[in-house]
Amino acid sequence: MFETLKKAPVDKIFALLGEYRADPRDDKLDLGIGVFKDPSGNTPVMAAVKKAEQRIFDAQTTKTYVGVSGNRGFCDAIVDLVFGDAIDPDRVASVQAPGGTGALWVIIQLLNRARPGAKVWMSDPSWPNHWPMMELAGLSPQTYPYF
Repeated sequence: MFETLKKAPVDKIFALLGEYRADPRDDKLDLGIGVFKDPSGNTPVMAAVKKAEQRIFDAQTTKTYVGVSGNRGFCDAIVDLVFGDAIDPDRVASVQAPGGTGALWVIIQLLNRARPGAKVWMSDPSWPNHWPMMELAGLSPQTYPYF
């Protein structure tokens, strides 16, 4: 069933992580993936994150399903943070998505419904999952130089 699937190309960022791990120097720092690691290689939870999580936990009153668009309070706060008074909030639609790739997939699906086969421009370099996601949805990915 899966014999026709092709192996995805190596992600350049994760390839960089492999090079980091292979580097024998003791004075190196891993700044490649976006997660802070201490000198022992641990990824500690920052005090500010623990404090924010505790505030959420203390204010939580239910575990009920929040609906397909996510936590409405969160979405409204993000709209206010991004747009402030510059635009009427009734002119903005927002949804909460499961991370960056999940958010990208939601917008890709919306774009393809609004403009099937549309050209979508992205920087080069970009993340290696962006191009195939756009193609899979039927969009036409194009690139422009990042530098």
